[in-house]
Amino acid sequence: MRRNQGVADPILSNENLELNPVTREVKINNQTHLLSAREYAVLHALMLRPGTILSRDELEDRIYGWNEEVASNAIEFIIHGLRKKMGKEAIKNVRGLGWMVGK
Repeated sequence: MRRNQGVADPILSNENLELNPVTREVKINNQTHLLSAREYAVLHALMLRPGTILSRDELEDRIYGWNEEVASNAIEFIIHGLRKKMGKEAIKNVRGLGWMVGK
């Protein structure tokens, strides 16, 4: 099948979430939320590997540059904001290991 004008659908989705990388919007339960740059980066990293646990270090490596200072609780703060917007079931915390989204 041919793609529509040669452009693939950029939307990442799983059972609960739909993430649009073009608009940086996430849709959950038919509600759309606009994400900040950091929130988008964390959720995008998780959505690229659904069902895989990503540690704090892995997430920090994906969203911060080489010369950026990272606060000790930065990832937790970002994930807290995401879960507040989307609901606690959107991102699962695997105690002592990291976070994940469902497949």
